[in-house]
Amino acid sequence: MSGVNLGPKGGANGGPKGNVAEFTTVDRAPDSAWFIEFMDMANAIPEYGRIRRTLAAQLGQLGGKSIVDVGCGTGDDARELAKMVGSSGYVVGTDLSSAMVDEARRRGTEPWLTFQTADANQLPYPDNIFHGARAKLVLMHCADITAAAAELVRVVRPGGRLAVFDYDFDTATIDHPDVEATREIVRVTSDGHPNNWSGRQLVRRFSELGMFEISINPHTVVMPYKFFRRTVEGRLAMAMADGKLSLSPSELDSWWQTLAEADRIGRFFCSITGFAMGATVSQW
Repeated sequence: MSGVNLGPKGGANGGPKGNVAEFTTVDRAPDSAWFIEFMDMANAIPEYGRIRRTLAAQLGQLGGKSIVDVGCGTGDDARELAKMVGSSGYVVGTDLSSAMVDEARRRGTEPWLTFQTADANQLPYPDNIFHGARAKLVLMHCADITAAAAELVRVVRPGGRLAVFDYDFDTATIDHPDVEATREIVRVTSDGHPNNWSGRQLVRRFSELGMFEISINPHTVVMPYKFFRRTVEGRLAMAMADGKLSLSPSELDSWWQTLAEADRIGRFFCSITGFAMGATVSQW
């Protein structure tokens, strides 16, 4: 995943620096470090490791295989896959952002691991070239989700495997005493994503593309306060500026203060659920 626009208080005055709901424009942001740090924070959460293992398992036996990791970001997941395929296979990590690809290359490659800037809607590869394709937290950001899903299928050989993970943003849960404000905040942050129901739609979308042997595994991510705040603060600031959030600045600040105090005494709780889909490309 990659990209973000700055929120209305970006950076200098202490406001939010990014909006993860717009994870497609990282190369137009003044500083890509915000997004790189965000991805590193996410990958440090234990459930993200389990998600990576689920996706790898859904790709099947990986030794000697060719895999494309679409939306590779900083390339950490692609490096894990490269270890699994070994020197007799190869992994290509692609990302829309050249800044992310540069960071992925900086973190290290192998002769059988390469990184390339590419648009998920138009992958620069022939039909049926890879044994498998992986996309974690990618389709939910695509302006044309149908085209991006079809591209994943197109570049995989008949009988090959896909592994896709996306969130369903309506599954967000936040323990807060102000129920009505929290419900509005969940709705606003969910609706701010291009494809906020992508997770629940994976089975249908890929069934319509002729995939079979489809499996689905839910993963609920419990988010630390710091990561949760970084995830939604920019979106809420933008929603307030656009008039889509009815809370006043002082009301929103009070809402955050309650959560900060809950975190201070060890009582903060927030989670979100996503779905990992594995599927086989049709032989015909």
